[in-house]
Amino acid sequence: MRARQKTVLFAVILIAASFIYLMFLGMEEGSMYYLEVSEFFGRLDELGQTKVRINGEIVPGSLNYDTNKMKLEFSLKDINGSQELKVVYNGTPPDLLEEEGVTLVAEGSYNKKRGIFEAKKLLVKCPSKYEKKEEDA
Repeated sequence: MRARQKTVLFAVILIAASFIYLMFLGMEEGSMYYLEVSEFFGRLDELGQTKVRINGEIVPGSLNYDTNKMKLEFSLKDINGSQELKVVYNGTPPDLLEEEGVTLVAEGSYNKKRGIFEAKKLLVKCPSKYEKKEEDA
């Protein structure tokens, strides 16, 4: 083989290997399902500080956003449950997170020392039925 053919072959192999690596990386992240708050507390010892997704409803009155620190704090609970999980997220909150009681999925890990779930990503679930907002007169 000539030097040019070796270079092209090496480039093709490198691109194929990169593509396969990214494909497996995406499958690993996409295969992570979410836990309900009560499931999470039931498996807390087993999970440790593993990255997980937790599904829940924002507890009314718990939503607090500090614009100076860009820190969002709230509590999640099961839709039919009573256990609450305190969540902290650093960054700009999602657009649809404008009112309490919305359902969302928080992805991150639990900090046992602080007793909080440190979210790295927030995904607000869209309502199944949109209703027109009442306008103030």
